[in-house]
Amino acid sequence: MDPAEERRDSKRRQEYMDMVRYVADSEYGIPTACPCGGEIIHEVLGKAEYDTLPGKLLHVQKLRGKWLIVDGLHYRQPWVVGVEQELERLSNRVVEAEQVMKELSKIVAFKQIETLEAQVKDLTEQVDNLTVQVQILEKVCFD
Repeated sequence: MDPAEERRDSKRRQEYMDMVRYVADSEYGIPTACPCGGEIIHEVLGKAEYDTLPGKLLHVQKLRGKWLIVDGLHYRQPWVVGVEQELERLSNRVVEAEQVMKELSKIVAFKQIETLEAQVKDLTEQVDNLTVQVQILEKVCFD
C-alpha cells in the first residue's frame, strides 16, 4: 500500500473512532434523536432474547424495518438508565436554579439597601435645607 493510501485509510479510521467517541459522550439522558438522524423508538426485549432481563425497555433506532446492528454509532440504551440520568440532570438544574435565586435575592436586597440609602441622603439634604429656611424665617420674624 502506498503512503498516501495509508494516510487516507488512517484518517478514515480516526474519523470513525472520533464519531464513536462523540456518540458515546452524547449518550446521556433520554435520547431524542440518533446522531445519524434516525428516529428513536422504544423496544421491549422478549423472553427469548434475554432470559435474565425479560421485558427490559430500551431506547433504540429502527431503520428500514430492521433493527440496526450495534456498531457504536447508534443508540441502544436501557430505559431505566436514561431516566436515571435525566433525573440526575434535572436535579442538578434545580440546585443551580436555587443558587441563582439565592444570589438574585441577595442582589435585590443589596439594590433595595442602596435605594434606601439614596432616599435617606435626599431626605437628609431636604431636612438641612428646611432647617436653614426655618433659621432665616426666625431671623426675619423675630428681629
